[in-house]
Amino acid sequence: MRLPVILMLALLFSAWTSSASAQEYSVEKVREIPLDLGDEIVGQIADLARDAEGNFYLPDWQQHTVWVTDPQGKMAGRIGQEGSGPGELSRPQNVTVFDDRIMVLDKENLRIATFNLNGVHQASFRFDRPSPGNMVCGSEGRCAVSSLFGESLITVYGSDGSNSHDIGSRPWPPDPPIPVMMGGSYLHMSLTPEGRILHSPIKRYEVLEMEWDGSIVATYTTEPPGYFPMAIKSMETASDDLNKSTRIFRPLIVNDFVIVQRDRNGPDNTRIRHIDLYTRDGTLVQMDIEPPTEFFYCDGNELYAIDTTPVEEGELNPYIVVYRLKN
Repeated sequence: MRLPVILMLALLFSAWTSSASAQEYSVEKVREIPLDLGDEIVGQIADLARDAEGNFYLPDWQQHTVWVTDPQGKMAGRIGQEGSGPGELSRPQNVTVFDDRIMVLDKENLRIATFNLNGVHQASFRFDRPSPGNMVCGSEGRCAVSSLFGESLITVYGSDGSNSHDIGSRPWPPDPPIPVMMGGSYLHMSLTPEGRILHSPIKRYEVLEMEWDGSIVATYTTEPPGYFPMAIKSMETASDDLNKSTRIFRPLIVNDFVIVQRDRNGPDNTRIRHIDLYTRDGTLVQMDIEPPTEFFYCDGNELYAIDTTPVEEGELNPYIVVYRLKN
């Protein structure tokens, strides 16, 4: 009897150690960068980007502008103001900084606005995507604009605003045939260090790493416990369907890993956040890392978020908060 018992104990120990080693990653706060914008009122920050000098570019979805700060968070300027004229913005959603230009997804004006590094408007290009979701811009000034509506996932535009080509496809109209309307600001695309596109459809658990011609390099997907895809089965059940659904947010590259951000409904209709960690070839490393917030941007091993928790009633105290993936 000793041999079977020893084998059983060895198997149990192996399973226990495998489970323990699979739960070795977490995120920890590294530092806070308070935003010193003087007397300006900050609304909802929709994205975060940095330039080569470490300056921050923060599109404000509610104030219709892009705040620019130095690496310490002190205001260095602003880009655009509310409106639809040249250089004006309405619900700016994303920003990308190149060597000599700043590209802004001017969401409700249905265009991409270009500024120089001094914030001077250069040009605006209208696009034909319905309900644009996100924008990423890569080499040669190309920009990819996503939408939650239509047959294609992404449309690529040239540096002159010309419609180049579509990337990806999906059944349209959806099944069930009630599209989910998404308000507010939802980030679901980013660029890899190699300049490839990482795309999440938000409504289902699947992240695609793609070249700009649409060829798929890797797929990151799993079936987390308690996962419900975002789909409205009928207008009568719409509220319950959305409350229990899982949303997939912006995927990011952290060192040699891909993180998939998602949230699900918890007790009392509170949203519970999770991060799933993958190797670059699509292998799942760990599920259900519990982050304190949603991350907008990554630089190496550091993850950037925005904290607008009120210090006291009626007063916002925005911070850029930096976290690190650790094991």
